Amino acid sequence: MTTPEARLGVRTDLIGVTPYTSPQQSARYRMNTNESPYAPPERMVDEIVEEIKEVALNRYPDRDAGELYDLLSQHLEWPRSGLWIANGSNEVLMHLFLAFGGPGRTSLTFEPSYSLHTLIPSIAGTATVQTMRTHDLSFDVEAAVGVVREQQPDIIIVCSPNNPTGDVTPRSAVRALLEESPGLVIVDEAYGDFAGDDASARSLIKDHPNLVITKTFSKAWRLAGVRIGYLMAHEDVISDLMRVRLPYHLSVPTQVVGRAALRHAGETLRFVHAICEERDRIAIELQALGLKTYPSQANFVLFEVDDPEETWGELIHRDILVRAYPSVPRLEHCLRVTAGLAEETEAFIGAMREIA
Repeated sequence: MTTPEARLGVRTDLIGVTPYTSPQQSARYRMNTNESPYAPPERMVDEIVEEIKEVALNRYPDRDAGELYDLLSQHLEWPRSGLWIANGSNEVLMHLFLAFGGPGRTSLTFEPSYSLHTLIPSIAGTATVQTMRTHDLSFDVEAAVGVVREQQPDIIIVCSPNNPTGDVTPRSAVRALLEESPGLVIVDEAYGDFAGDDASARSLIKDHPNLVITKTFSKAWRLAGVRIGYLMAHEDVISDLMRVRLPYHLSVPTQVVGRAALRHAGETLRFVHAICEERDRIAIELQALGLKTYPSQANFVLFEVDDPEETWGELIHRDILVRAYPSVPRLEHCLRVTAGLAEETEAFIGAMREIA
């Protein structure tokens, strides 16, 4: 009989790693996880249901997801050889770190940013160097380049628009990192659809084969429950990723939904502008209450309050759930609210007026 003392323990480098958690507390207005409040188009859902009825679920899916890749390539006007699809952009990042990270390699992040940019490298055995943004939470390219020269990281991660601040990293700043980096530069554009095509760094891939752009269907595409993400990169990056792909990792339902979403891309993405309008409305209304907001090109607004714990509690008392950052350096006084339906904005702003 194996004693507790003899039990195989977790890897020593994972002992200090805290599991990712995102509050899923019940609330009428769930404005904390940056999901779209809009359900997918009804016609698209009907097509998915009919197709699922016809497929052989007792058989493995298309290993290479050929039709899904073809449709995504057409939509993006990007060669199929430069695409990689996985179960959400988090799995895309995991594949990248399994292939290009690992023991003896380091990644560089610019904090505060998306917490998975530190957690995923840790899971893959990659050391992370965290450097801070400026005191106003903006991206300082000169300081960033200096850190790259000093640390020589194998992988750099830039979130643009950044979560949770919402600002876009200028293309010129990404180019500067690419020119200094000895390895990969990953630009996470999960919220890029809300910032527009001009904000994307994808045009830099042609001249910089060490650039990777990651994207997701969870936000603007209204498919957070499906888990589809992808990346755009030089074909050599894709060839190396094949080494870490598990067999049949894209299920039949995932491929069916992904294909349907791309066939209905125009209809699926049609609420992006409406969400951006609500985002800007939230920022203006909060500023009118005398609160500091951070410029956002994503689908959320980060703002400061004197007592975030009390404000969060007052909001949840009114059935409104937002995100708080009590233990994140430089975000201790911040809350983040997701933009969505007009009625959600009205409920949130009305509550903030009462609280103020």
